[in-house]
Amino acid sequence: MRPLESQRKTTEGLQAFTEVAEEWLRRRRNRRADGAILDAVQRRQERQDDAPRAHTTSADNETHATPSATVVSAAHLVKLQGEQQSETWLLPLDRPAVVGRSGKKTSSLDVDLWPDMAVSRRHAMIWCDGEGWCIEDLRSANGTVLGDSNIRGQRSIHLAPGTTIRFGSTVLMLTALAPESGESAQASVDVPSAS
Repeated sequence: MRPLESQRKTTEGLQAFTEVAEEWLRRRRNRRADGAILDAVQRRQERQDDAPRAHTTSADNETHATPSATVVSAAHLVKLQGEQQSETWLLPLDRPAVVGRSGKKTSSLDVDLWPDMAVSRRHAMIWCDGEGWCIEDLRSANGTVLGDSNIRGQRSIHLAPGTTIRFGSTVLMLTALAPESGESAQASVDVPSAS
């Protein structure tokens, strides 16, 4: 990929994220959940504004960009424990994914953990910040647990592939997808069956 094309795609991704976030906030929602999402989006944009940019150098009248050291791949959440019908949820690279519980009606949630009643309607948000995957609890009633730590009330946390995340009584694992095949890049991770 050429350096300018990479920069153009980054700009388009940020613009797409902003459009989706604005559309999301225009929908009729719960005030508490809207405030949490707006706060998370604002903090994400502030971090991106403060993040180091790709450096450009000019040598022999050619412009070269130094890419970021980290390349983010697509990812999905794999169910380890829970009563949901879905076993996996693909996470979008271009916008934040909202995790929650819809109830019996259809929903606009990216990761719907119904029928787990311990999951809040708008529980958490997961997004790609260009360098990796992040999660933030949206002031849920029971919190979001990474390993043994409840992250409710904390700012966003970076996730590593293989991280287990507990929402209510549902346990999911973040798994990176292989860039070319679209299959899991973590085939060696043992996934216990959900009972």
